[in-house]
Amino acid sequence: MSSSGSAVARRWLRSRKQFAIAVLGAALAIARPIGKAGADPIATGSADRGIDRICDLIQQEADRNGLPRAFFARLIWKESRFDANAVSPAGAEGIAQFMPGTAKLRGLANAFAIDQALPASAAYLAALRKSYGNLGLAAAAYNAGESRVSRWLSAGGFLPIETEDYVLDILGEPVDTFTDRAHRATIKSLDVKLSFAQSCRKLPVIMATTVPMAKINIKPWGIQVAGNFRRSAAVAHWTRVEARFPRLLADYEPIVSRVRTPMGRRGIYAVRIGAESRGEANRICRALHEAGGSCVVLKNR
Repeated sequence: MSSSGSAVARRWLRSRKQFAIAVLGAALAIARPIGKAGADPIATGSADRGIDRICDLIQQEADRNGLPRAFFARLIWKESRFDANAVSPAGAEGIAQFMPGTAKLRGLANAFAIDQALPASAAYLAALRKSYGNLGLAAAAYNAGESRVSRWLSAGGFLPIETEDYVLDILGEPVDTFTDRAHRATIKSLDVKLSFAQSCRKLPVIMATTVPMAKINIKPWGIQVAGNFRRSAAVAHWTRVEARFPRLLADYEPIVSRVRTPMGRRGIYAVRIGAESRGEANRICRALHEAGGSCVVLKNR
């Protein structure tokens, strides 16, 4: 592979770690978290004292509920970046991103108060692990909802792509591996050279490449430029396409996701570029066709 091709591949692998199996054809748009009246005062206090309090609570509640500390810390970081005031585009609230209905069911009075939200989150995850058998399915149910995960387990098909991305980011394994309820994830330390207390406080550095669920905004259209039954082959195809048309594709961040096909439930791994409208997607695909490439415009949702 040429040096430029190697650079493209390295850039893709970094991107893939962040975005692998994310929403079909979506590009991730950053939305500013919305503050709420009555939110935890940590948001306006000392940043150091704030993260100390959060990490102490994560450790305390993980231990109390029998959860691996690193798992719980990664999940909360993935949810909100430790932002007590975070509100997602879908309406999930607070550091643990509870939807209002779920918060009510779990007896959580104020999702923006970390001393309430973190204990509620840990207790809920422990209950989900007991119900589903492992942490992978517990995390999936926390993100996508219990009914959706239960339907997926009983009827097959696909979970939301953002849920697949969520589990992969937190546990380092595709959610499919957890359909064997006896499967146990290998929970890696946040930093093998540091204690949990130290590494938790360094999460803003350790996990800087992940995308919080509170900031994910799904684009409705996708330009599919590669696809294969094997993820590695789909990524390799994209790498060749990007190397061939570097100027045309330089500004686009592709996403790898599983998509359904007429060939059966297995589906394929597709590489897509996200677009806000069909017109925008058509323009991108047309430019690629005119340059000698190939693509197809598809609706993501």
